[in-house]
Amino acid sequence: MIFLLGVIVFILILVVSVAWHELGHLLPAKLFKVPVSQYMVGFGPTIWSKKVGETEYGFKWILLGGYIRMTGMYSPSPSKRAAKSGWRANLADAAREATREEIAAGDEGPEGRAFYKLSAPRKAVVMLGGPTMNLILALVLLAFSGSVLGAYNTSTTVGVISQCMDSAGVTVSCDQGSEGPAKAAGVQTGDKMVAWNGQPIETWEDVLANIGPSAEGPSVLTVERDGRRLDLTVTPIRTKEGDASRAVIGVRPHLVLERQPVSAAPGVLWDQVKASAGLYASLPVSVWNTLVDLVQGNDRDFNSPLSMVGVARLSGQVGSAEYSADIPDPWRLRWSTWLQLGAAINIALWLFNLLPLLPLDGGHIANAVFEGVRRTGARLRHRPDPGPADSARLMPLTYLVVGLLILMTLILVIADVINPIRV
Repeated sequence: MIFLLGVIVFILILVVSVAWHELGHLLPAKLFKVPVSQYMVGFGPTIWSKKVGETEYGFKWILLGGYIRMTGMYSPSPSKRAAKSGWRANLADAAREATREEIAAGDEGPEGRAFYKLSAPRKAVVMLGGPTMNLILALVLLAFSGSVLGAYNTSTTVGVISQCMDSAGVTVSCDQGSEGPAKAAGVQTGDKMVAWNGQPIETWEDVLANIGPSAEGPSVLTVERDGRRLDLTVTPIRTKEGDASRAVIGVRPHLVLERQPVSAAPGVLWDQVKASAGLYASLPVSVWNTLVDLVQGNDRDFNSPLSMVGVARLSGQVGSAEYSADIPDPWRLRWSTWLQLGAAINIALWLFNLLPLLPLDGGHIANAVFEGVRRTGARLRHRPDPGPADSARLMPLTYLVVGLLILMTLILVIADVINPIRV
């Protein structure tokens, strides 16, 4: 049941994110008087809609995106460089004809207010509005998660002690193993670890770094208890980790709930943007490797990209995961993780839509920049205004991009169903 709740939370986050994105396009379009006939969340058959003024607002069944339909996305007049015949010309002419039909369906008002008639800066503002809203939402979610819900972070205080462990360093019942190293040495819950063999410990990472490489035989763990420092002799157990091994003593850290100031959210957002940008840079290779693993039956790479199906599964796993007894409020951790997942989704939407490829927002922005540079150049050289850029000429590339996106989506969905990431 909690797994299902996690999936529902993901769907709600996705719907809100898409609706918020499209609102970022709608508001500046309305501000600049561009006719908007539809504002839709989802694709396919309509679930519900209501017309207010000249715009129909509604929801559709396939909640994998959304759109607003503006009059005149493409200039109806071909440029001098437009192809005269062939399949490329046919695709471009179809886009131009769609604009002519939209204008013909209304009065002279829509023609004067068509999107292609906007200045280049206004076109860029309309198309930047959607991705910008995603970035704002990501910042809000990270700020709320960090400052209101907070996060459980590790400390150097002992929170859990393994009573008994086997020879492989695994915690077991005491009839299957012997007393754990920390328990045998007299370590107690609440002890603060301050040194290992004289090496100072300031973070839990120091604990792992100091204890892990330890050789077999007794070592000295220095703890602070009731204001006094004690040196305890501990004999670690080595446990296998793949082809390597490390020493363990059978302790887990006490988790401390920490909240960040709201002012820390932009830094967290920037770190996540940089990490996500790196993933996007390697996306073609990652999708190819995912396909290879799927065909060859290999275990899927933990860092491989996910489709919406995979993210929904991940959100469900966040809800249904069993949390250790040292976490006092699992629901706080669940909601904090869900909000961070929502922030990651919105960062991904922001980056993805800024790719300079039609039909993505970034493609329209790049076209607006090109148009602005061309018009400015003509003005500086005292030449006639060349008019709106003929982006319809790029329709063949648009169809290619759409085809590749559909193919990538199919590969990732099939992989998420047949060969999901093991967590």
